[in-house]
Amino acid sequence: MLACVTQEGFLARGQRPGGPYVASFQRGVVVLSRRGGLAPVHLRPVNRYVVEETGEWRGAWQARTVEWIYEVTDADRNRIADFHWHPAESGRVTSPHLHAYGRHGSVDLHKLHLPTGPLSVASVVRFLIEDLDVVPRRADWDRILARLDR
Repeated sequence: MLACVTQEGFLARGQRPGGPYVASFQRGVVVLSRRGGLAPVHLRPVNRYVVEETGEWRGAWQARTVEWIYEVTDADRNRIADFHWHPAESGRVTSPHLHAYGRHGSVDLHKLHLPTGPLSVASVVRFLIEDLDVVPRRADWDRILARLDR
């Protein structure tokens, strides 16, 4: 899915046996070109996951996401939107939510936790291409995202 907008390598890291493990870009952040000569945007996705036996049969394993963060910033690293789901953080908002950046009167949007529901990587990539005019790297990006975003 991310190959629809970048060729940057994705890397999985583990701190301890059993996880959680962290998947992110090798450099943490990737710069994405935009159509029409617009200034680029930056994407920093972080996916934490555990690997578990499925119980279906001996030796069957699956990866299960336990947290995701997708941060989108402008060329000057000013935040545009942060999509978060971090249920393990006690005392904080544990449902999927969005931090939008800007002000409307006396309301600072970034202080709000706007509910989103579960969000896939494909949805974020589609947002980048369709709404932020990021240049897709593949002509078949729409088909790929539609197939993977079920």
